Amino acid sequence: MSRLRDLLRRKPKRTAFVLSGGGNLGALQVGMLRALFERRIQPDLVLGCSVGALNGAAIASDPSLAMVGRLQDLWRGIADQNVMPAGLLPTTVQLARKGVAIHDNANLRRVIETVLPAARFDELVVPFQCVATALSEGTETWFDSGTLLERILASSALPAVYPPVEIDGIKYLDGAIVNDVPVSRAVALGADRIFVLHVGSWDRPRPEPKRPIDMAMYAYWLARRSRFQRDLASIPSSIEVLVLPPGATPLIRYNDFGHGDEMVASAYQATSAFLDAKDGDRGNDLAAAVPAVRPEDRPGASPVVAATVAPPEPPF
Repeated sequence: MSRLRDLLRRKPKRTAFVLSGGGNLGALQVGMLRALFERRIQPDLVLGCSVGALNGAAIASDPSLAMVGRLQDLWRGIADQNVMPAGLLPTTVQLARKGVAIHDNANLRRVIETVLPAARFDELVVPFQCVATALSEGTETWFDSGTLLERILASSALPAVYPPVEIDGIKYLDGAIVNDVPVSRAVALGADRIFVLHVGSWDRPRPEPKRPIDMAMYAYWLARRSRFQRDLASIPSSIEVLVLPPGATPLIRYNDFGHGDEMVASAYQATSAFLDAKDGDRGNDLAAAVPAVRPEDRPGASPVVAATVAPPEPPF
């Protein structure tokens, strides 16, 4: 039996789509979404972080292939929107200037307004939440009511790149600081099938850090990855978790938005192949995507499952 037939045969109580942060790699999520909707896999709940908040809110407002097409058009032309202007100053000079960010969020605000047909959470077709980080307390904050625009901007406020966003007197930064891939939230809200639209890749070698800023970004990435691995390992084995493959993710600068079509196609092909795979084994869905997480170590896993899953390779 193929993985897709097995998925359609089982009837989950609540299916969640969890969309991670990832900046300009967000186009990968569009390819994953196309593969899911073409196979009539629909969410009952959508959770998003950072760029995943933008893509997730769009899908929650209109969970259809038509909206996937709108998102693909957005990512195809986003390089012309100056969401993260390259600027004329060298990055080192920009970082040394006074102020809390090197870019404003005016163009990002305009992009969000363009793609979202809804203005408020209660206008969405599918329940949606997004996460941000409260700046003063450093706490994880979830938004599920009020206006969408400011809360998506808060979830997407990449430190030092975009300024904090103030909502009801509290300043917020990017949700990825505290919960980049919020699978734990999906579990807490009662999902028993979780599709993870994570734009990171676990098996590609990362470029060797060559500058202090490279090492700082690498450490930030390690912290986010470690949280994701811990959360996955803690999910009870009775909950089905499928981490969708992004395909070939390009090694590009954070402000390079010129690879939208390439990334959509890559993630679509990889996710389609994953969902259509023959003899799909739900016990291997995690191990294939996140080698450090072993299905047999999840709470409630049976000895039978443990015996049928090959030991994973280390992530490096």
